Amino acid sequence: MSEENFYSRQTTLKEIGLKGQKKLKLQKVLIVGAGGLGHPVATYLAAAGIGEICIIDFDRIEESNLNRQVCFTINNLGKEKATTLAGKIQLQNPYIKVEGLVEKLAPHNAKEIIDPFDMILDCSDNLATKFLLHDFAWSLKKDLIQASIYQYEGQIQSFNFSKNNNRGCLRCLWPKIPTNNCVQNCQEAGVIGAVAGALGNIQALEAVKLLLRLGKNFNDTTITVDLLTLEIQKIKWTKNNSCPLCSLNKSIDEIRKDHNIKCNSFELTTLDQRDFVLVDIREEDEIRQKEFHQSYSFINLPFSKAECWFDQIDTNKKYLFICERGLRSAFLVKKMRTKNMLNCFSLSQGLASVRS
Repeated sequence: MSEENFYSRQTTLKEIGLKGQKKLKLQKVLIVGAGGLGHPVATYLAAAGIGEICIIDFDRIEESNLNRQVCFTINNLGKEKATTLAGKIQLQNPYIKVEGLVEKLAPHNAKEIIDPFDMILDCSDNLATKFLLHDFAWSLKKDLIQASIYQYEGQIQSFNFSKNNNRGCLRCLWPKIPTNNCVQNCQEAGVIGAVAGALGNIQALEAVKLLLRLGKNFNDTTITVDLLTLEIQKIKWTKNNSCPLCSLNKSIDEIRKDHNIKCNSFELTTLDQRDFVLVDIREEDEIRQKEFHQSYSFINLPFSKAECWFDQIDTNKKYLFICERGLRSAFLVKKMRTKNMLNCFSLSQGLASVRS
């Protein structure tokens, strides 16, 4: 076995060759998220010969992950995602360095984590993290490739900030982070594993293209893919001269995870047990974070059976509804308020925000 043979099919391509392969080995890439997107991204970047790969994720492996996080097996249940995936990827390619980092990315540690890397692959599943990564990538002049999936669809965005961070950014499109319940993650919306695989593969390919300057780089473009119809759209966008991040009149000087997140009037940012009855609407198989139930007094009323327990709401009390990321609780509370249950509120960003 030799390193030359390992990459021989790739170096045969005239656009890559031995020179391109050596360039890939010098690259350091950070993969944020060891979920459905992170698996194909890590697999194919390792196979391509990226010299150093770091995978960051704070979560542990659950049975419901296995339909799309295909590097994991039932023997890995309960283990840390980041280190488990890193170990499997390291076995895949012994000629590179792969590290797993079990940590939650946050404003206080993002610069230190991101700074050593040449490129960031955003495989996260929530908007707050995506904007946090984007804002730091822009400020540190790091290349960033973001991907997102929703049921049978996905989108890719590429930002070549290392060469030019004055051509526009995500904040040119979205000056404020969209409201927390505007989109669901895989847990709420459902997903076929192959959808995550398809978008992750495209994301990995775009990373190799950008690192080697191959083909066309779709900077300033959002690519959307409908995998039911196989239709692809390319949506061009331009720099916004009033952008809060990249314009001359920028208003974002300090990067925070919740910077300019839009919240509904019924969304609260603190877990308040003094004035509210805390209602955990996660399903029984999700309730594994026992430390929260030890620290707070919860009642559990599963989201899937909501219609059955609506009549249990006492109009003389105030209720704070809680789920993992604040999406289901916001959806539910919005519905309850149409039924004049104005004493009901939702925890913005859910328990994930409490753990950060």
